[in-house]
Amino acid sequence: MKYALYPLQFDTPVHFGCAEKGGKLEQSSLIYRADSLFGALCYELSLQGNKSGLDHLQEAVVKGKLLFSDLFPYISDEAEGLQLYVPKPILTVPTATRKKPVSYDSFRKQATQQKRQKKLSYIRVSQFADFVQAMKSGHAFSGDEPAFGCAQLLTRVNCTGDVPRPYYVHQIQFAKNAGLYGLIRYEDEEDLGWLLSLLESLGLSGIGGKRSSGYGKFHFREDPVEMDELGIYEDDGILYKGLTQTGTSMYMCLSVLLPSPAEVADVQEGQYTLCRCSGFLSPEGSRMQKKNDIYMIQAGSCFPKKIAGCMADVGGQDMTHPVWRYGKGLYMGLML
Repeated sequence: MKYALYPLQFDTPVHFGCAEKGGKLEQSSLIYRADSLFGALCYELSLQGNKSGLDHLQEAVVKGKLLFSDLFPYISDEAEGLQLYVPKPILTVPTATRKKPVSYDSFRKQATQQKRQKKLSYIRVSQFADFVQAMKSGHAFSGDEPAFGCAQLLTRVNCTGDVPRPYYVHQIQFAKNAGLYGLIRYEDEEDLGWLLSLLESLGLSGIGGKRSSGYGKFHFREDPVEMDELGIYEDDGILYKGLTQTGTSMYMCLSVLLPSPAEVADVQEGQYTLCRCSGFLSPEGSRMQKKNDIYMIQAGSCFPKKIAGCMADVGGQDMTHPVWRYGKGLYMGLML
């Protein structure tokens, strides 16, 4: 299997809903999950009337020929190129015996660093080994998380009724040197080219919520990269080694995961967090319907073996065709 990386630069603000917080417009998330991306690709194909493309995408995912990661943040630097970030692992490891601070000042400094570490959501790929080593040694990780963008809560007015009604929309405006990147695991070069072309088309429509207001439009910041161990930048070479690593004690999932019933026992051997996934769909010729809610395993969860995951049909009873929720796993190995 091969891997490709594609960096997205957003032309407009984004609104990625948070189902865990009720999915309200006044709350949003920085990342865009793989299941939402898969749904957006399917919707784009349906708008094109490409039934064969829909069938091919679903079949390729089920067979493991095409797999996606969540979209994670990056920073673009003139000197270093793309600086890639991955989720902080949901993991506790045995720590070595801690040395007691020799003074009050050193104790206060260590406590401050530990508080800062707890607030981290993402770790730069090139600093990931240092983060794991800090966890093992019991010391605080000294790395920082940059500001990827600016969050804003805006007031809007709904004028469709007899009485105008104000409401709030939470949006994220990415910095000029920041955006989101995704990973694709693929088998056939033709599938990769077709999928990247579909992503370009999707960028014109946008992803996330409030697309009718112009949110979520993007383009490729740079040409997608077919990854290898040498890498173009520092981080993508290290990330490729993690993606292709075998025989490690733990694997961190880089996408939302839905285990099959037979895989539940394997899930219990790992460390993970659940997240609620929901959404809406617009069947042709009918009003908008709510998808069935489903709980999935969050990216950053760690397991001693790779769990393949599965697809789930979350369409309602009135649907005339399946509505698939993506839940396949994509992993990087951790050396503990």
